[in-house]
Amino acid sequence: MHHLAIEFAMKDLGDIDYFLGISVTKTAHGMFLNQTKYATEILERAGMLGCKPSHTPVDTKSKLTSNAGSPYSDPSYFRSLAGALQYLTFTRPDISYSVQQICLHMHDPRDGHMAALKRILRYIRGTLAFGIHVTKTAVTNLVSYTDADWAGCPDTRRSTSGYCVYLGDNLISWSSKRQPTISRSSTEAEYRGVANVVSESCWLRNLLLELHHPIMKATIVYCDDVSTIFLSSNPIQHHRTKHIELDIHFVREKVARGQVRILHVPSRYQIADIFTKGLPRFLFDDFRSSLNVREPPVTTVGPY
Repeated sequence: MHHLAIEFAMKDLGDIDYFLGISVTKTAHGMFLNQTKYATEILERAGMLGCKPSHTPVDTKSKLTSNAGSPYSDPSYFRSLAGALQYLTFTRPDISYSVQQICLHMHDPRDGHMAALKRILRYIRGTLAFGIHVTKTAVTNLVSYTDADWAGCPDTRRSTSGYCVYLGDNLISWSSKRQPTISRSSTEAEYRGVANVVSESCWLRNLLLELHHPIMKATIVYCDDVSTIFLSSNPIQHHRTKHIELDIHFVREKVARGQVRILHVPSRYQIADIFTKGLPRFLFDDFRSSLNVREPPVTTVGPY
């Protein structure tokens, strides 16, 4: 607070407890952030506070198409719920992919899209108290995971890319997004995902530098595509990669400067999978825990 007050006009309002719908609980090891009150309001608005919970927010079947059923009777209601769920992803990265999928169809919602939205709400009902844990950790390294689901969109055949960035043990940035252009190979889709997370990591490194906590070590980026890792360090430009030349030069420059290292991770431990596709329950629960999204910390009341 003292160092920030030197740069900005600030007032110390004491320990944070509730801010913009986000509840903050301080613990001996850090903080717990959740939006239980906000999520409850969404469920009440949808009339689903007493619904049967779901174990995952999205199934493992094919992705939604633009003509999934008949047009939904109340598009404004659908858009209102979908927009509310977007804000909930601030402390619930585990629903980022499922929310991104329904938001793709806000312009023309169908009955199938509303069914997918209701499944998200049923999942939230079963994990109402969940939030993200932020623990005390040394600010020494950035570690990222990135993945892409090649040509996964059944309407446009665009790929879905996702990433998550950890500062020490804490998740500080994540994304699930459909790529703006069509990739002609899985390697191209994966490489665009790598370029996105490298760009995000560079921004975070610059932010930490301005906060006088520079990251001296290279940012580790874990990817499960071997060809992508080879391209990030191969000095020879192959004619088949010219259409992604800008991304290749951008990533390769950061690798050459020692700011980034691209390493392989087996698909079983690719945490970013949770941002690109529907997963079976055991994998989803495992990756959700890796994102530090869990139940609130246990508190002991009264004397021991």
